[in-house]
Order: sequence, then C-alpha cells, then structure tokens
Amino acid sequence: MLLQFSTSNFRSIKDEVTLSMMANSKVEEHEDWLCRTGSENLLPVAAIYGANAAGKSNILNAMAVAIKLIRYSDLRGINNTLPEIAPFLFDEEMHTQPTRFDFIFVYKGKKYQYGFAADRRMIIEEYLYVYEASKPTKIFERQDMNQYSFPAGKEKRFNEYAEKNTPNKLFLATATSWNCAETKEPYMWFAEAIDVYDFEQIRSEGLGIIEEADQGLKEFLLKTLKDSDFNITGYTFEVAPVMVEDLKQSGVPDVIAELLRRQALEGEGKRYKIAARHAIKTKAGSRYFELPLQEESSGTEQMFFGAALIKRAMESEKTIIIDELSAGLHPRLLQAIIKMFYDKELNKTNAQLIFSTHDISFLSLELFRKDQIYFVEKDNSVGTSTLYSLDEFSPAPVREDNVRDSYLQGRYGAIPVISLEGTIW
Repeated sequence: MLLQFSTSNFRSIKDEVTLSMMANSKVEEHEDWLCRTGSENLLPVAAIYGANAAGKSNILNAMAVAIKLIRYSDLRGINNTLPEIAPFLFDEEMHTQPTRFDFIFVYKGKKYQYGFAADRRMIIEEYLYVYEASKPTKIFERQDMNQYSFPAGKEKRFNEYAEKNTPNKLFLATATSWNCAETKEPYMWFAEAIDVYDFEQIRSEGLGIIEEADQGLKEFLLKTLKDSDFNITGYTFEVAPVMVEDLKQSGVPDVIAELLRRQALEGEGKRYKIAARHAIKTKAGSRYFELPLQEESSGTEQMFFGAALIKRAMESEKTIIIDELSAGLHPRLLQAIIKMFYDKELNKTNAQLIFSTHDISFLSLELFRKDQIYFVEKDNSVGTSTLYSLDEFSPAPVREDNVRDSYLQGRYGAIPVISLEGTIW
C-alpha cells in the first residue's frame, strides 16, 4: 500500500509536492472507510482536482516515470540516457538540478521508504530504508552517483552488487537482479503492486486479464455491467489468431502481413472479438442482440476493462492510479467505482485507487473525507504547479454541498480563470 509520494523538479512541478495516503487523525468523518496497516490508518481512495494544464497529470506522470525507471533499470545499456527525466524548464537553475522521487509504502507487512534523484545522464542519489521500529533502518544509501553506504557487517556482499552497477542504473534493481534478499521485496512492490494507467493502458491491460478470466472474474464483470445500468445481460469474449492469408486477400500489403505473421509466431498476433448482449423489447417480445464492444459508448468500454483491473487490484493489495478516470463515465458510475474500494467485503486486501478528474458533480463530503480531496493549482506567472488537500483549509467546510460550491467560487483555487471580455461572436 502506498503511504506517501513526493516529487520535485519534474515538468511543471518545481518545488516538492506530496500526495499522502495517510489519514489525518483530525478528520473524523467516514472512519469506517479507512484501511489499517500496522499503526497506520490509510486512505483507500484519493481524488485530484484541477483546471486544464494545471499539472494534475504531471503528478501522476511523475509516479509513472519513477516506476518505469525502476522496472526497466536492469535493461538499460551502459551508455543509455534517461530521457523520461523532464526537469522544470522555466528556471535555468533547475536545468542543472536532478529530478527527485520518494515513495513510502507497506509491502508484505513491512514499511519502506525508497527514493532517488536523477538527471538525464545518471542516477545522482538513491536510498532505501526499512522501518523495523518507529525509526527507519538503512538498507543502502548512494550519493554522488557511486558513493555507497551499507549497514555494518553487510559491506562486502553489498559492495559486490555495487561493482555490478553503473551510473545510469538504479542500485535497487541491480541488487535485486543478483538475488539480494534485502532489496527483493521493495523492488517487487514497484514491479507488481502499483501501476499508473490512462484509457489505452486500461484497455490493453484489461484485455489480458479478461482473456485469462476465471469464473469469479466473469461473474464480477457481468454483475458490474448489470449494476451500471448499461442494459447488458451478458457478454462474449473470443480470441483467434491473426490469419495472414485472409489479411493478404483483404488487401493488406505483404510487408504488413508478414510482420503480423511474425508477431503471431511470437504469441502476439491475436484478434479479439468482444460483444455485449442486450435484452431489447420488440413487438414479438423480448429479444437478445449482440453489439460489438467497439460500438458501445466509451464509458461502457472503460467500465468493462476497468472492472477487470479493479477486481485484480482487490485480489492482490494493489494501488492503481488512473489519469482522468471520469472520461466517458457517468458520475454515478464513477461513484460506484469509488464505493467498491470502501466496501470491506469487496476490498479485503486494502487495494487503493488514486485518480485525477475534472468532474465536480460528485465533489462532496458524502463521497470523500476532506483528506481524500486534493487540488492542483498552477501559478501561470512562474509556471509552477502546487498540490494541496482540502483538510489544509480552515475553517473546513461543514456541509456536503458546501465543498462543490466553494470550489466553484474559487475558495480553494485550482479552477480556470476565464475572461470573455472583448470576444467577438
């Protein structure tokens, strides 16, 4: 589970911003929603609001970039750069400063803190701590690119891992690839227990999950679609190999057909046929019609594939992060998704959902605690984005409808300033 994420000097983020999933003890509403791990009360859901181009996506992109750099570090060639690093551009001093990422998380009952700083050439700093008690214990520290510090008694073994590392690789990944027991579980959290998605990634990942679906997932998908009031009574899911000869006969150029043939040999050339079954009343009575999924609304598609991701997350104590979750979804559907993570019967593993959205229709204290609502505001005069939560404001809103109204009135910032003065119609 994610406890906290911080970043600085990334795209529109100049100074450090922090997204905390640790519940504020001063917020007393909806305590039954909270997840308990050790001595920590954690939030199952966090929502990030803000105007277009305010920097909401940059917060989530920072997490995505950090995770990608960790996962694929061991594949990086010795001369490869780190092009994903994107420092703040509107301050020349920041061009020479590293981008920083920091995660605090719990995995398999242990609390860790891991972070690193990097520019586009190399890793500048890196560290990993484990909380055996209230204070962190060092697993390793790295400064000035390749100056390492290890716990007493472990220097010889850890130095052997360090000798195999390069300036552009993360020690966390390198040590794990050489079977370092102390780094394995923290690395696996990044590899398996947290993911950032956009719509296309939801679709591609969902396809893979649904293809291997057991009966439990099939029942969950169908119930979700029915409960979402899409008038869907069932679905069909078929997978077939790409038939190259059929492609050639249909006019596909030979070079493309050959590429698809090679992909098919590697297990990548698949054709999916997905259809939703609808019960339609006719003069002759009720009939069932099947509609290809690609002809359904974008909201139906998002719900279909997203439900697969949610089910897997809830089975594996996963943190899923989705940019613009509300795109194509009716507010009631989004509310239903959020409430799944509050449901202790469904979410038995304390899975978490973090998302950005423009949709304020469900911005209320009936659906969120004050510490679950975050705002991103951009100061266009200097180009910097800041992140802050609703519980930082005083006096706090006391009515359910007060949050949305106050937001629209600009009390919390993070809304666009629009002027139509001088516009010619």
